[in-house]
Amino acid sequence: MNDKHLENKGLTRRHFLKVGATGVALAGLGALPVAAADAPTPAPAPLKLPRRRYGRTGMEISAIVGASDWSADVIPMAVESGVNYWHKAHRWTTETMPDAIKSQPREAYHLEVVVDRVGGDNKTGHIDEEQHYQFVKKAVARSGVGYYDVFKFHFGYHSVEEAKTNLGVIRAYDRLKKEGLVKHLAISQHHYKDINGDMAFDIVAYLMDHSPFEAAQFFHTYGDNQEITDVIHLAKEKDFGVIAMKTMGGVGRAATDKKFQALLADPKYAGSSPATAMVKWLMSNPSLTAAVIATKNFDQLQENVKAAQESTMGYNDRENLKLLAGFNKGMTCLLCAQCVSHCPEHIAIADILRYERYALDYQELSRARAEYKTLTKDGTACIACGDCMPACRADINIIAKLKEVHNLLG
Repeated sequence: MNDKHLENKGLTRRHFLKVGATGVALAGLGALPVAAADAPTPAPAPLKLPRRRYGRTGMEISAIVGASDWSADVIPMAVESGVNYWHKAHRWTTETMPDAIKSQPREAYHLEVVVDRVGGDNKTGHIDEEQHYQFVKKAVARSGVGYYDVFKFHFGYHSVEEAKTNLGVIRAYDRLKKEGLVKHLAISQHHYKDINGDMAFDIVAYLMDHSPFEAAQFFHTYGDNQEITDVIHLAKEKDFGVIAMKTMGGVGRAATDKKFQALLADPKYAGSSPATAMVKWLMSNPSLTAAVIATKNFDQLQENVKAAQESTMGYNDRENLKLLAGFNKGMTCLLCAQCVSHCPEHIAIADILRYERYALDYQELSRARAEYKTLTKDGTACIACGDCMPACRADINIIAKLKEVHNLLG
């Protein structure tokens, strides 16, 4: 973050260092300048995020989940706004963990450690009890946090059958819990139809009743398939926590599209934005615990916190989402993965279009290209049969889209 941005908030980098994290957070949230040292102006109480019960964990977590890859400049403001759950917190060490977090009592915030398959990626790797156990033990020692509140299996099981028969993750969790190094068990679940596995909602529905998992995280955005909505409501009935991820489909590219922005000048869209409307839509679902929302700067965080606090959707919010849905039609993948099971080449279409989202919506082109290079089959494997296209809820010309994404990321 540069000085110019801080000056727009009535701050400079010198002021940031002088008043400290809390002062900056208050000024940023209230959109008020920091007063001179000899004439301090009391800042209004900052907006606070609502909190919801994270299923069987019993934890009350912020409706917006923080992430360890957020800017160090944004995190103090996030803490002041009430963010108390941190995704992939194992990436922090004793030296890099933000002061705004570790200066609080340990029980005031919740940290998550995620374990990945070993010996390959999320599709080719395998579950290994001992390596998962050792990974978390080392992370606890390296971070100095004492324990992680949530032990999360990253990317999840390939199928219901694997969840039934491969208990390595659960055994690693049990050992760590007995040693007081973790408290709760959760999963970040993807779809795996491209490797003849199952859909995320089927796997999560099984875990609710047949495992010690207490919560799950999976893809969810406006226009999603009904099965995802159903499993979110089922989770609420069964006191199973749910965090939505990859939530802002198309929002980033719409923000840079001149035609779309021109349409937003219509008065019926005034007072809202696609991003604000999306956050309100997520928060208006009482069955959803929280959401992971890509946050790059003060302005985005302030907008998201305000929308989460209001939560109730108005006419202008609904119109913004309709406009975004129309913009996304034929262009932006909803990551439902329904197309994948129809592909005779077993191309990971949804993964490829997720990487496109990293590039175009999150402006993370390097990350997108790195992820794309790991694919066993990329977009060039498409034989243009068209079998996948009738299954696409977003009416995307998948044949053309795969070529387009390969030119972008290949």
